[in-house]
Amino acid sequence: MAQLGTVDWLEQTHGKVGLRDKLTMIAQGVRARAATQKRIKNNVKFRHCEVDDILPPDSAIAREAMSMCESASETYLLHHCLRSYFWARLLDDGHQSFDDEAVFTAFMLHDMGLTDKHRLVGDHEQCFTIVGARMTQELAIKHQWSDKRAKLASNAIALHLNIVVDPCHGREAQMLRMGSGADVAGIGMDVLHSDQVASVCAHYPRTGFKASMIKSTGQEAIERPQCRMAFLNKSLGFDKLIANAKVFGD
Repeated sequence: MAQLGTVDWLEQTHGKVGLRDKLTMIAQGVRARAATQKRIKNNVKFRHCEVDDILPPDSAIAREAMSMCESASETYLLHHCLRSYFWARLLDDGHQSFDDEAVFTAFMLHDMGLTDKHRLVGDHEQCFTIVGARMTQELAIKHQWSDKRAKLASNAIALHLNIVVDPCHGREAQMLRMGSGADVAGIGMDVLHSDQVASVCAHYPRTGFKASMIKSTGQEAIERPQCRMAFLNKSLGFDKLIANAKVFGD
């Protein structure tokens, strides 16, 4: 059996979480919560880079991925994708190299399955991440990426609903999980400084974000009750984390 959350896992299971998957996610959630509480207790802060120093890649594939995101997404989702990229860059400690073009492309396409234009139809597939993963693979082929690089980006999208991403999947996948989780539920944002948060949100406002994201992910959970999102909401209270993310003040 392929590892939980990978593209191979999605293809094999169609995104339906089994008992072993559920136990894995619960264990990851317990460890992640303990680590967060410890970090907050110790008032850990860092400042690895400044917002103005972060420049998204200006390449053909990055521009096309952003254009695809813009054309399909409502403003709340487009801004989410862009903010998430910045959070990932701000939260990255710089100790490990990463493919920035693959990271940015994955961020732009990671939630395409939540858009009206690309939302899954029927219940054969049980996870919206497969949409963005497949679109990324197709775009990578178009731009003549290697199979390894294409899989790196598509796996990052497939894995971003995991609570923890194993380092074996690459720093890129960890960054997508880190950035998206930070923006949606404030996970890990306690280590950043208030002016960094304010700067990113000034560029890409969070107007109505919480309500829109809770509605969109909630729809996924209802329509696809065997998916990771449904399990995250039902068993781990992810929708409540979104609603109570106080770091953004919205």
